[in-house]
Amino acid sequence: MMETIDQRLGIDRCEGALQTLFALTLMELAEFEWRRPERHGWEVGRWPGLQLTLLAQPESGPHRAPLAICPLPGNDNEVPFILLISLRHTIDRSYSDSLNTSVSIVTLKPVDIYRDVRACAHHVFDRAVRLQLGYIGARYARFRQALPGLPCMKATMELASAFTAPMSGMMTPTPLA
Repeated sequence: MMETIDQRLGIDRCEGALQTLFALTLMELAEFEWRRPERHGWEVGRWPGLQLTLLAQPESGPHRAPLAICPLPGNDNEVPFILLISLRHTIDRSYSDSLNTSVSIVTLKPVDIYRDVRACAHHVFDRAVRLQLGYIGARYARFRQALPGLPCMKATMELASAFTAPMSGMMTPTPLA
């Protein structure tokens, strides 16, 4: 009996050596945790420090990309963006899954992956991290504006500058009398 892609979980959803190789190379780029049994079947695992998730064969509207990276889903299971990774076919860029999710697409040629899989993985991973930093920056911007500089923080910075500033050349030494 032949099993379908929907019955497989995690890394087993990868179709062929190229997808598996690329997924394994992505996992090596930062501390990675494999999928736990209670998590979604599309999930291969997570980069917990970056709050990113690697997905295999996720459905995104009419598309099923070989791999995707997105932030860890919130309580409502919504994500602010998803980076679809196409290893062969071009995915229509006009498609958007929902009003709350930004869809980005990276298309890689198999010949480029075979030539330098690590460089391709770095390219994709850097793009995912930049998307995540933009999202995190926007999410915490309201807190930065709302919190005033506390007096104890100012005093700590002034004390610390006496130790760090001379090393960085920011402060000039006072002349001896």
